[in-house]
Parts: sequence; C-alpha cells; structure tokens
Amino acid sequence: MEVTFLSASLSLFFLLTISIFTYLLSKKINFPYTVLLIIVWLLLIPLSKIEVFSFINHFELTPDVLFYVFLPILIFESAYNMNYRQVIKNWKSISSLAIIGLIISTFVIGGLMYFIFPLLGFQIPFLVCLLFWSLISATDPVAVLSIFKNIWAPRRLTLIFEWESLFNDWTSLALFLVILGIVLNGEMSVSTYIEGFGSFISMMIGGILFWSFTWILFSKIIWKIKNNEMAEISLTMILAHLTFILSEIISHNINILWFDIKISWVIATSIAWIIIWNYGRYKISPKVEAHMNQFWEFFAFLCNSLVFILMWLILSHINVNFWMFIIPILATIVIVIIARAISIYVPIGFLNAFKLEEHIPASWQHLLSWGSLRWALALMMVLMIPWIWDTNYDKILIFQQSIGWKFDFDIREFLIVITIWSIMFTLFIKATTIGYMMKKLWTTQLHDLEKFEQQEWKILAYLKMLEKLDSLYQKKYLTISEVNNLKKKYEKELKNSVEILKNFIKTQWKDNWKSLIQRALSLHALWIEKQYLKDLFSYNEIEEKNFKYILNKINRQIERLELGKPQLKDIADEKISLDFFQKLVEFFSNEKNNFIDNYVINRTKAIITRKVIKELKMLSEINFGFEKEMFDEIIDLYKKFNLIANEKKDTIFNEHKTEISVVEGKLADKSLLKLEENVINDLYCKEIITPKLYITFMDEIEKEILKDIKSI
Repeated sequence: MEVTFLSASLSLFFLLTISIFTYLLSKKINFPYTVLLIIVWLLLIPLSKIEVFSFINHFELTPDVLFYVFLPILIFESAYNMNYRQVIKNWKSISSLAIIGLIISTFVIGGLMYFIFPLLGFQIPFLVCLLFWSLISATDPVAVLSIFKNIWAPRRLTLIFEWESLFNDWTSLALFLVILGIVLNGEMSVSTYIEGFGSFISMMIGGILFWSFTWILFSKIIWKIKNNEMAEISLTMILAHLTFILSEIISHNINILWFDIKISWVIATSIAWIIIWNYGRYKISPKVEAHMNQFWEFFAFLCNSLVFILMWLILSHINVNFWMFIIPILATIVIVIIARAISIYVPIGFLNAFKLEEHIPASWQHLLSWGSLRWALALMMVLMIPWIWDTNYDKILIFQQSIGWKFDFDIREFLIVITIWSIMFTLFIKATTIGYMMKKLWTTQLHDLEKFEQQEWKILAYLKMLEKLDSLYQKKYLTISEVNNLKKKYEKELKNSVEILKNFIKTQWKDNWKSLIQRALSLHALWIEKQYLKDLFSYNEIEEKNFKYILNKINRQIERLELGKPQLKDIADEKISLDFFQKLVEFFSNEKNNFIDNYVINRTKAIITRKVIKELKMLSEINFGFEKEMFDEIIDLYKKFNLIANEKKDTIFNEHKTEISVVEGKLADKSLLKLEENVINDLYCKEIITPKLYITFMDEIEKEILKDIKSI
C-alpha cells in the first residue's frame, strides 16, 4: 500500500485504539501495561506484513516528531506537581544520587563496555561507549511512579526516586547531545573535549536561567485570562513547547564573542513547569486546576503509548542479525545493573554512615537500584543519531571511517539494538517484579498514622452513606426494604471499623495512643483550614499574596505533624520566614503589606478557624472508639486562634474604619456574586434559562468578581 497522508492518519489512530484497549485489558487482568504492549507488538509485526494491514507502518516516528512534539509533553508532565520544599529537605540524597551516582555510572558503564566488548568480538570505541552510557542513564520516573502509586510506596522514597530520575534525565540528555556533537564534529582533540565541556556547562546554566523568562510571561498572561478554562489549559501546552523550541532556536542562532550560547531545553522546560506549578498554580482558576492534572496525564499516556509501540516497529525494520547480538546484549544488561547498583549503594552508604540526612533504609536502596526502568527518553535520544536519509549521516560515516568501524551495521543500528533490548529487560523483568519486591521488603505497609486515618475516613464514609440512604428514601429513589438492607450492611461495616480502631489503639498504641489521635485530629483540622482557604480564594475574597502567606503557614504545620512533631500552639502569632516562591509573590506584587492586607489576612483566619471549630464539634458527636474529650483540646486551640484573629481584625477596623468599611462592602459583593453564579448555574442545568442568557449572565458576573480587591 502506498504511503499517503490518509494511510498515515489511519495508522496513527489504529495504534491509538490498540493502545487504549491494551490499557483497559491491563487494568482488567492486573498486568503491567508496558509488558502487555510488547505482546501486542509481537502480534502487530506479522500483521503489518499482510497487504491489508500494511498501513500500520505508515505513521513514522521521525526524530522531528519525537523532538518537537512528544518530548516537551513528556518532560513537562514528569516535572508536573513537584513540591520543591520537599526536595529541599532531601537535597543531599537527591543531589548525591543525581551527580555522584551519575559519575560512578559513567565510569562503570563506559569502562566495562570498552574493556569487555573486545573480548566478545566487538571492538567499540570509547566515544560510542560514552554515547550509550549517556542515553541509558536516563531513567523513566513515570513508569516506576505508576507502580509506586498503585502499591502505596512511602512518600519520601517516591520523592527521592522522582527527583533523582528527573535530574538524571537533565544531565544525561545534555551530555548525550555534547558527545553526539563531538562525534558529528569529527575532531577528537583536547580542545574538542574542552569545547564540549563548555557546551555542557552552558546548557545547564542556560537552561536554569531561561525559565525566568517563561514563568514571568506565563504568570502575567494567566492572570489576565483568569477563569477562561480553554485558554488556560491551552496556554500550558503552548508554554511546554514554546520553552522547548525557543531554547533550541537560541542554542542554534545566538553567540557571544564567538561562543555559541547553548540552552538545555530539557532543563528549561522542566524548571519552567516546576516554578510555575509552585509559584503560578494559584493564578490558575480553581476549576481549571481540577482538570489540569488529567489533561497532562492523558497526553503523556498517548505519547508514551505511541512511542512504545512505534519503537518496536522501528526495531523490526533494522537489518541486523540479532543472534550475533545475544551475548553483547546480555553483557550490556549485566553492566547496566552493576553500574546502577554501585551508583545507588555508594552515595547513600556515605550519607547514612555520616548521618548527613535522615536514614535511608536498605530496602529503599534495593528498590532504587532495581527500579531504574528505561523507556521513552532513552529511545528518543538514540533516534536523534542521524540515519541514512538525514543530512548529517555523512558525518556519521566519516566518524566510522576515522575509528576503523568494520561492522556491516552502523553506529546508530548498534546502539538502537542494545538500547531497545535493555529497555525490554527493564520492562519485562524489573517492571513485573518490583511490586512483588516491595511487598517482600515491607515497604508498602501503612505507618501508624495512616492506619488510624484509614479507619477514621472509613467511619466518616459509612456515616455519609447512612445519611444519604435516608435522603434517597425520602426522594422515592429506594424502597423501604432496600434502604433497610443497605443500612444493615453499612451499620455492620461502621461497627467493624470502630472496633478495628479501638483494637488498634489498645494493642499498638497502648502508651502513646493520645499523641497519635492528637496528630490525626490536628491534621484533619489543618486540611479543613486548607479547604476553606481555597474556597475563599476562589471567591476572590483574598488575593494571591495573602492567600499564599496563610497557605504557607498551614503547609508548615502539616509537614511538622507528618514528621511526628507537635502542632505549634501559637501559630496565630508565629513569625515564619517566607519561602522562595512567596518572596517572588512579594517581589512582584504592586504593593507591600499594609493595614488592608493585615485586615484581610486576619479576617480570613477568623473565618477558616470558625469553620474548623464547627466541623470538629460535628465530628466529636461521632463514635470513633475514643473519648470525646480528645476533640476538646483541638477545639480549644482553634478557639484561641479564632479569638486572636478577631481581636487583630477588630483593632485594624477601629483604626481605619472608613477604608475597611469599603473593603468589607467589596468582599460582601464578591460573596453575593459567587452565590449568584451558583444560582445561574443551577438554573441553566435545569434548563430554566437559555444558553444565550446563561453566557450573558456569567460574563457580567465574572467581570464583577474579577475586580481586584486592591482597587478599592
């Protein structure tokens, strides 16, 4: 069948359909999705040889498609939703794995391949060994984290793995491009290596600096188009690709004093999103933020699936005798395993020995070593090496002649084969065994606080269900017999959860059960604070700078409790240092803190603490299997917070009655406008008003809601 745009489109959507059904099947049979895709590939290759299905190969995975379409999405998504403050706490372990571990991996993989391969009949130049090392060092956090998420991996382990993988991707991709540049340049003198090292440093620094432009631009634009769902989501997609493409344009076209400016687009794209998600995420409308994660997960799923299937179709077209590669492939797999193990155990062993950071258990080290899956990024890098029809392929031939390459296959084909089979090993063996390994190492067990919270939330859920049953009966959705049967079921489950909670407290926390319950209730109260704070921000009753100030305090308290420290009793008066991103908010705000800011902050604290008191009193009426008095201590603490906030608010009001009265009027207007918006939405859903009237009403309401509080 002739390759046309129509047949290529058919191939694309056929492969997407296959990917979706494969994913659904993997969920149904509880089998790793990536491994199942390999099985699908084994079926697609013979199928594509049949004339009717020959269109399967018509959609090609070209370097340009990989580079400019898929790669920005995968990089952007991998850096999505990363909390930088958690990274700061674990920066020693993350940086040692990403830097020291990478250096160790370099010498082990490059050195062993260079000395062992000649014994196997493959005289491979050291530069080619380094090229393979740089691309195979790129681990895929998405693949492992999806496994971690399903089997409740410890949060700190997940964090270390995620950031170590991300930093590895940055450095390995930058090094790969530098080494590939040396190969294409054809000169392997000392000056070439010095120039390559300079390019690497330039790429790293340039990538870090370039994000400043992107996040400022994004933050300014996103605030102007606030509450426009389609525009905001589209802007993140544009930002991912624009950062990537502009970095590439600058790298190829700008030089200063005869020195080419290089910017690592992988670093620029990753850091841009990390900064934006920590600094600019609250500029994104709350209703948009709810869909943002799903949006990026969806596109990453599509990209990963297509890359994965097309990767194996590419392998089927390479004219190489795979039997002659069996021993080198096995040797490569063993070398990579050894290098990964050494690069994990040595740096972490050093950190643990000198107690430079919180102890990392041996079981975690085993998982970090075994969980280094390779996937899309490694494949993308090897496909960047020029091939027969590429303009730079002649440079590859010149390089091969200069090093005396005597094989029938070229360097690209050699690296593709060993890379893909290394990927296949990680997916067939590592991906299928890491879950079992985690369970055997007891890393999936819930800690005591999580066990308590698990039963607490079960009790709340069962109570909600019992309450809902009465409502369903009153609306005639269920008969009395159905309601009674369901009530018996949920009352039994409720009683069982209460008993489990009681036994847990008596058996495992005989001496310190009160401290455990206090921590759990304090966390519950802080999450209530956070929820109502976000509600006030969505109602535009508090601006971003003040919102982040209060949120920062709440997050600090949550982190203290999760680390086993007690909740601060004087949080209302606590003077905490601003974090990096809050300083950015302060710096770019038009006005510094004044009496209006202080009034709004204390007004907000008064509202959210009052809400916490109300909800805790309601919870105290529920039988959780421990004394009601346990709630009283937390309630009294929040009464104190509420009193302090109200006193400060009243003091500011008395000193600036005229100005604050205007502020209160504006805030009341915004609350009423939000209520009006909810009423209009309800009328539209019930089809009482027409779409035209709905749009007209909503436009008018949004114009009023989005008026800046500072304009008063």
